[in-house]
Amino acid sequence: MKRRYFLISSILSLGFVSQRVFSSTAKTSLSFDVVLNDEIVGYSNLTHRKLKNGLEVVVDVEIVPKFLGLKFMKYTLKNREVWKNKELISIDANSSWFGKKYFVKGLREGSDFFVQGSAFSGIIKDKFSTTSYFTPDFLKRRVWLSTQDGTPLEIKTRKLKNKKILFNDKSYSVREWEISGDLELTLQYDEHNNWVGSSFTVGNYPAHFTLNDRKNNIHKLWKNS
Repeated sequence: MKRRYFLISSILSLGFVSQRVFSSTAKTSLSFDVVLNDEIVGYSNLTHRKLKNGLEVVVDVEIVPKFLGLKFMKYTLKNREVWKNKELISIDANSSWFGKKYFVKGLREGSDFFVQGSAFSGIIKDKFSTTSYFTPDFLKRRVWLSTQDGTPLEIKTRKLKNKKILFNDKSYSVREWEISGDLELTLQYDEHNNWVGSSFTVGNYPAHFTLNDRKNNIHKLWKNS
């Protein structure tokens, strides 16, 4: 093993991905309801913070569907990402599904991004995206890093027709994109290029993320990161 890779791998395995990489400015947040079979079963909260030299994204997800009043599945995700010049600098994610633990730790050195995850460990050289949130720039990238277990996912995108959605009793037009390949879902973006929703299936049941606050322009932060 190359010495450089050994040193970075050791840093990742010890959990030393820095939580204080840059000084920062005020935070801004988004909150989604997670809906399964027309019932709200959880949330996905995102906090974006403009750093002195980059952008921090913190993701907190909890999904607890119920069947006959019993909790038959619980999914949680805690994820912190740091981006600079629209490239991922570091990631530290931990998740749980049916009680099984997953993790992803990653750190950039030059053009190489070193990943250590519960399903994949190695180097990614492509300009890639992640799977906890979806800025429209991600639609141009063909590799998405799973924030659950570190797997590099190969995806394809296809633009669909615009769609009308209701938000606080008002009608809005959103652009829809179909994601296929190793990940299948539909993403929605508003007139400011903000991610405002997604839909997918869990088993045979329809599920979607619905934004419950439109006041923050996250894409503007992303463009200036």
